[in-house]
Amino acid sequence: MIRLDDLFVHGWKIYQDTDGFCFGTDAILLSSFAAEKRFSTAVDLCCGTGILPLLLASNECATHVYGVDISQACIDLARQSVELNDLSQRITVLCEDLNRTSLPAGKFDLVTANPPYFPQGTGKTSRRGAESSRREEDCTFSDVAVAASRLLRFGGRFCFVFKPERLADAMIVCKKNRLEPKVLRFIYPKKNKPPELFLMECKKGAASGLKCDPPFVLYEDSGEETAQFFAIHRF
Repeated sequence: MIRLDDLFVHGWKIYQDTDGFCFGTDAILLSSFAAEKRFSTAVDLCCGTGILPLLLASNECATHVYGVDISQACIDLARQSVELNDLSQRITVLCEDLNRTSLPAGKFDLVTANPPYFPQGTGKTSRRGAESSRREEDCTFSDVAVAASRLLRFGGRFCFVFKPERLADAMIVCKKNRLEPKVLRFIYPKKNKPPELFLMECKKGAASGLKCDPPFVLYEDSGEETAQFFAIHRF
């Protein structure tokens, strides 16, 4: 079923397919994390129905944001959202394989990705139609990193959200592609629970040196949002 959701930013809305993969907390966290530093042009890989392009375009510093996804159904919904919000001059979404995207190399300040978290045959899927969004069926994290490195200008940033169990592999892949890990932030559901996600910022061509941010906790023991999550949670 196609649903129209309010983004609570500039009065914008987004179309989503409830039988497919709908955006969640990880997209909200990534958009806030990526926008902590200024950028002009950005590309979101594995953009789905366009949540990251919409949120990134809400920043005054953004001049143009691109989204790339291999799913025609997702891109069709993303385009409808772009048109509904009258954002065709600021957002372009492309139905392309990120391994062969037509976007120019070395031109972008920022690349973001909420990539498939799990290798094929692992992990859980909560919704029908979400398999390729959660598992590495259409692309791997290595594919995403290669594409990000190609698209970024020297000194450009690659920001992504991923599962903690894949941290070591992700760092190896990024460094192999000249994407130097610079900022790491673990996301905890509650303060006494293990982290369930991490956010990472890499910089193309940078020298080594990684900064670990303080823990980011989503919920109090009572179940209420923490102040730091409430500050970015507009949904």
